Amino acid sequence: MGFLVGKRVLFFAPPIFGYHLEIVSELEKLGALVDWMPDRPFDSSMGKALTRFFPFLVTPAATSLYKRLLSRLGVSRYDYIFVINGQTLTPSFLQFMRQCFPAARFILYMWDSVTNRPTVKKCFRLYDSIFTFDSLDAIKYGLRFRALFYGSGFAPSDRPPSIKYHISFVGTAHSDRFSVVNNLNSCLPSNILCFWYLYLQAPWVFQAYRLSKWNMRHAKRSDFQFTPLAKDLLHSVFLHSKVVLDIAHPRQAGLTMRTFEALGSGKKLVTTNPLVRDYDFFSEANVFVIDRKRPFIDHTFLESSFSPFSQEILLRYSISGWLADIFDF
Repeated sequence: MGFLVGKRVLFFAPPIFGYHLEIVSELEKLGALVDWMPDRPFDSSMGKALTRFFPFLVTPAATSLYKRLLSRLGVSRYDYIFVINGQTLTPSFLQFMRQCFPAARFILYMWDSVTNRPTVKKCFRLYDSIFTFDSLDAIKYGLRFRALFYGSGFAPSDRPPSIKYHISFVGTAHSDRFSVVNNLNSCLPSNILCFWYLYLQAPWVFQAYRLSKWNMRHAKRSDFQFTPLAKDLLHSVFLHSKVVLDIAHPRQAGLTMRTFEALGSGKKLVTTNPLVRDYDFFSEANVFVIDRKRPFIDHTFLESSFSPFSQEILLRYSISGWLADIFDF
């Protein structure tokens, strides 16, 4: 029986790698009626940059768009306003929604660190519940800590696929990710099969990074991809890898989605985030922490087998377990 049968949910989330669609699907399985709006309505490379670095230029147009979309939906009652990050939702727009839907419970989940989305702080007072994936932010701002999840596509399988790659990485080439991958690749034995997919939004972003980032001064355009890896291909690379590399943003303490996708699908994890040792699923058999400045992996870790997790751990970090905590089932 669904916990949200007949409940209406207005869901704001960024359209990143289809995660918003997975959340909508899971909410609907629980019986909810869901309307989704993008918490980054201008999704061109320039729009993303403006939203991240100059949000005051974007929020007026975003607010106008949200009000038009709400008018078209014509819904008079929502039980929940569920927001991921909320980077384009202003205090005045949240107050507007509170007037429109006075019985709704407002929930915010931060899957980015507050340091990276500082404008969100002024909206905290307008939510009924605030969760964060970042354990340090939880302490600093008095928020509820809840780690991320893995979706249904990464759930344990009785027939795991064959291994094509010893180690893989697919992700946006922000911060120092290029140098971490480059340095790690140079110290791996030649018989190790790697799959590296460093994505940048456009060639001009590469040129800007070469000028502004010291660790990319000697990077070549051929080191990067300018088209996001299709989700089915990303999924295939992941499932056919023995070890998955996770390079956390240096200003984030929270564990990435990649961490939990590895957990769910039975993949070993190499990560730059030392705080992974504080989590209940950590084991040296499955997780290897590297120094992001001098990355090195012990070859025995790459050769040894994955050690399965308990059903309790798998349920806790599944998308259904995540929603159960967020909606206080």
